[in-house]
Amino acid sequence: MSRPAEPFAPSVMAQLRLSAGLSQSRLALLIKVSKRQVINYEKGRHTPTPAKLKALAEALSTTAQQLVGTPPGHETLSDLRRFAGMDREEAATRMARLLPGAWAWRLQRLEVGEAVATWPSSASPPQVVAALAEVYQVPKAVVLSAWKRTSATPSDAGETPTEAGSQDARSKAARDWDGLNERQRVYLKIFFHQDRAAEREAKATHAAGRRPVPPSVWRKLPFSIKADPAFTGYTPIQQALRTDGQHDAGAGATVHALAHRGLVEVSEDQVEVFPLGFVPRVLVELTRAGRACARYGLDELPEPRDRDGLLSDWLWQNLVKVAAAGINGLAEDGLWGKARFFLGTGYRPNGSPSRGYIDLVPVKQATEAGTYVRAYRWHLTDAGRTHIDQHFPTYRRLYPAVHDGSEPLWS
Repeated sequence: MSRPAEPFAPSVMAQLRLSAGLSQSRLALLIKVSKRQVINYEKGRHTPTPAKLKALAEALSTTAQQLVGTPPGHETLSDLRRFAGMDREEAATRMARLLPGAWAWRLQRLEVGEAVATWPSSASPPQVVAALAEVYQVPKAVVLSAWKRTSATPSDAGETPTEAGSQDARSKAARDWDGLNERQRVYLKIFFHQDRAAEREAKATHAAGRRPVPPSVWRKLPFSIKADPAFTGYTPIQQALRTDGQHDAGAGATVHALAHRGLVEVSEDQVEVFPLGFVPRVLVELTRAGRACARYGLDELPEPRDRDGLLSDWLWQNLVKVAAAGINGLAEDGLWGKARFFLGTGYRPNGSPSRGYIDLVPVKQATEAGTYVRAYRWHLTDAGRTHIDQHFPTYRRLYPAVHDGSEPLWS
């Protein structure tokens, strides 16, 4: 998957390399890429990631800004981040250390010139400018100028970025969240966590090659069973509410208040309970507005839908399995379900080329009679390594249970 086009000056890189007396092979060794990648950079076929851009600047005794070809005084917020050698996830992580909150989506909006409707409660626009300056190691005036230059709206070009504090400027999710009382917020958060758990289970079923359960089924979360708990026990939602001390006679009223606001939908079905037979069961389903409201309350970035070519969690799990197998590779039957058709080289699932992040490599055995293929094992391709390098911080945040980042995927 190719990266979005970003400014880069291939001819400048080639000229600086020759001036420094470096061969393409030597430069590749210094910045830890293949010689082919250096050739691709110099021919303009590929654009270096922010980290590789910084490494190139150091190896060539120049600046990232010169390699990009951006004149001084014309930097955008995206430029400042790239010049600092950071992808957006790394910059967001560093911002969160200074001003706690979710920064990945806020930085993305700033970099494309869109207004940010709300800041984390601990932040104000001047503090954001100061934090960006510290993260990118540039003066605050440079950040402020880049902000003005990036912004597509006149209101952002003032002396200081203005906080969109009016009710009209705020997002619907923020307005919904502010309209809830503390009890309703607790219920919504618990529904959201249960919705996520059901989604993970559905994806695991699909990844294992079993018949997938449609969202119209698994999104309906059991809330209560209209029978004596001595026979039915408590649903996972009820158990979570009991842990928080919120499971009482007012539970139904709270659910219906959320439904009245359009954050959940309430329905009923029947479930068989021994020895009572079939009894009514209440189901709750988060609406799209409800999930957005809960994410806002939890200060979380929305789940991407194939944004920037990101993988689903089950495909990411399979890619991690191959990467973690190291130089020996993963056994041919080590992938789950149909992952090979979407990750492997040479497949065309649904008529579209697969991503080509992994490939089957033969393991050969030499005998007196000749050489034969003993087995095939999965190995990462260069495209697979590049994808992991570029997006690992995002995947670590989205799917922390897959790989926590405490150990490298390869040595």
